[in-house]
Amino acid sequence: MLAFDKLSYWEKVTYFQDINFLVVGSGIIGLSTALSLKKRFKDARILVVERGYLPTGASTKNAGFACFGSPSELLSDLALMGEEKTASLLKLRWEGLQMLLETVKSDTMSYKNCGSYDLFLSNEKDSFADVVDKLAYLNQFIEYQLGLSECFSVSQTPQNQGMQNLTGSIFNRYEGSIDTGKMMHRLIQLIYELGISILGGMDVLGFREEGEGVHVQTQYGDITAGQIFICTNGLSQKLLPHLDLKPARAQVVVTSPLPGLALDSTYHYDSGYYYFRKVEQNRLLIGGGRNLDFLGETTEEMEVTTKIQGHIVELLKQVIIPDHQFEIDYAWAGIMGVGLEKMPIIESVSSRVHCAVRMGGMGIAMGLAIGERLSELAKKM
Repeated sequence: MLAFDKLSYWEKVTYFQDINFLVVGSGIIGLSTALSLKKRFKDARILVVERGYLPTGASTKNAGFACFGSPSELLSDLALMGEEKTASLLKLRWEGLQMLLETVKSDTMSYKNCGSYDLFLSNEKDSFADVVDKLAYLNQFIEYQLGLSECFSVSQTPQNQGMQNLTGSIFNRYEGSIDTGKMMHRLIQLIYELGISILGGMDVLGFREEGEGVHVQTQYGDITAGQIFICTNGLSQKLLPHLDLKPARAQVVVTSPLPGLALDSTYHYDSGYYYFRKVEQNRLLIGGGRNLDFLGETTEEMEVTTKIQGHIVELLKQVIIPDHQFEIDYAWAGIMGVGLEKMPIIESVSSRVHCAVRMGGMGIAMGLAIGERLSELAKKM
């Protein structure tokens, strides 16, 4: 790539001149922010820049769950944050999912309202009994906050789908699955249809405010914009070192095709730290295990590790698909953003610099709602 000072007149004028809003990061938060900005400011010139040739963080590397929280996870949130903050987070997730279904139609991203199961192993009888005892309260809480009746119910279905070593499961009838690749592809199409530019391979190294704009430093030179929006989630530390934000790696695998695979829903285990589902060709996708090594998984390195991959394989063999022979055909890692608080950070660093980070692994659920809220921080051009 050429440095900016070596570009042609056409290139400079088309891509880099008179940028009103520059969005850093082309994941679901960045694209949603750009779309919302264009709706609010129809004449704005908007540029999205991305470090990689595909979104670098987690937006194209997740499991494709349209979820808002398993019962064990929500009970953990209630214990840590209380009802008010948990309700705010829950509403944000649900609102974002509805906006996603409206913006990217169900058929376009292969959305399935298949529900989800929260699983408990045979050595977790006490934990399962505790959650069952609190289901009535959880159902009332969700109905009051979201208007969804009888969200959770006890179910034995997973045991009938070939799983072993389970003591029980709880079904959520309002969750589902999507095709992450198709979802992001459609969002990118919408971006281009609105005349917004995306430039990949652009690593943002820093920024400084001067005069009436912000100078964004890249490896090829500076881009000047009226305002910038940092949407790089767990990869934002170098740009926003003052925030309570850390990267959190999530590892995922997909098996070889499994004839007769019966799983037809989405599944959570261990307060959401593990998650799995069937994907095309009867393959099983499973991810998680970060809680085995919180320190080691607090990293921006997109590598898989033998410790966590080995544990995932054992979970497949002992619990999920004990009657299937399989190979691991795909393995990868993505980077989420976490902190001491679970609420996302949506704020203005200054009058010209804004950010939305710390999605806590719920970027799909919250993405479009977060983008809309971030766009509302923009000052008039």
